[in-house]
Amino acid sequence: MEGLFSEADSSSLKLYLLPFPSPGHMMPQINLGQVLAFRGHHVTVLTTPSNAQFIPKHLKVHTFNLPSNEHGLSSENLSSAEDNRTAYKIWKATQDLKPQIETFLQQNPPHAVILDIMFPWNFSSTLNIATAVYNPMPIFALCVAEAINNSQHQAFPSDSSLSFVVPGSLPHNVTLNFNPWTTSFHTMARTMLQAKENNSVGVIVDTFAELEDGYTEYYQKLTGVKVWHVGKLSLMVDYYHRRGTSSQENHVSHKSIRSVGGEHECLNWLSTKEARSVVYVCFGSLSRLSKEQYLEIARGLEASGHNFILVLPKKVNEEGLLHGIEERMREDDRGMVVRGWVPQGLILKHVGIGGFLTHCGASSVLEGICEGVPLITMPRFGDQFLCEKLVTEVLGIGESVGVWEWSMSPYDVRKELVGWERIESAVRKVMKDEGGLFRKRVKELKEKAHKAVQEGGSSYHNVTALLQSIKVTNV
Repeated sequence: MEGLFSEADSSSLKLYLLPFPSPGHMMPQINLGQVLAFRGHHVTVLTTPSNAQFIPKHLKVHTFNLPSNEHGLSSENLSSAEDNRTAYKIWKATQDLKPQIETFLQQNPPHAVILDIMFPWNFSSTLNIATAVYNPMPIFALCVAEAINNSQHQAFPSDSSLSFVVPGSLPHNVTLNFNPWTTSFHTMARTMLQAKENNSVGVIVDTFAELEDGYTEYYQKLTGVKVWHVGKLSLMVDYYHRRGTSSQENHVSHKSIRSVGGEHECLNWLSTKEARSVVYVCFGSLSRLSKEQYLEIARGLEASGHNFILVLPKKVNEEGLLHGIEERMREDDRGMVVRGWVPQGLILKHVGIGGFLTHCGASSVLEGICEGVPLITMPRFGDQFLCEKLVTEVLGIGESVGVWEWSMSPYDVRKELVGWERIESAVRKVMKDEGGLFRKRVKELKEKAHKAVQEGGSSYHNVTALLQSIKVTNV
């Protein structure tokens, strides 16, 4: 790697980012690329042609063609998949990019590659290129996976109706609503466990150190792998814009990728409501819920007596789906049902929001925390069940509706229907917030999150230290 640093620009690094083509993976890594570029480094995002549209114009892009014909693909992003078969094809096609990427790296060697956790490759051992793993989940989730994996020879009850107590010496007592040894959890855990194998620089996470106190130390001691908390990256991008360290062109690009919608109808409606009086309900871009489940959610919201914004996928537009609830709430001006995209960041910032009913995707959980909004948790699949436990059992900033059926995939058919009574109860508890503990705790975390991304803060410092570590690796 000698000779990559020039005397004229000895401090700049040549960095490649390889995000997995799914919104929850791509957007944080794009923000990471922006932060690294703001620091004066040369950043290139490696992706496919159709995913290049999501990259801001001020970041360099190099595209690789997926073997789409071989896999019979019409899309290159997981957000467009509607079944397990298509999702698998997209995943398999991304794995088949490895030869193209290796050739590119050999011909254009960078100082470091930051790989998404979904790519089980270690270029530090094969090409002598410093490699870091980007993990879209909190480090807490990796700690749980490691603790369970280390206990695989222990005997546990097979009764799926019993809570599973995570073994080991985690900083908190953590229970799961499913037994990981009687589900396909181990398939997901395999990806999480390989994070410690596929890097020479460490694991990068979009959280801040104060959020996961104790778990960073647990993971590092157990695996010997450095954890870099650099989040929340979207907050850090905003911080750089406020400081004016980016060009006007960069600022425009940043706003366009976030699709600012200041005049969105739901924001206008929110402005007519009292402070902290509205429940915001959204299940992300990948979650697939049945018609019956959407109806139970609407019934629970109606019964709670609180104002709400319920976001449904654009294609869920059948007349009578919510059995008249939508019309009643519109007449009473108590509820708003929106189909399609909404400006979630701006909604969560709004003073009218008092609670967030979420699927517990890592990005959504962090957005809620960074805006000081208590959470009502209703995970759907995968690591969302672990993020829920971070919210409810570790941080104490939300209430679970009680989902007991774990699934590996958003497309699996669910046997369990979460009844409206459980949803009503959890919504009432969070919105009432007796004793004020939910809001007190999440407000403290919000303050820590915003401080972390500023100069002198923990995440700001970790970005500096990460870059220094890459430089040392290339000496």
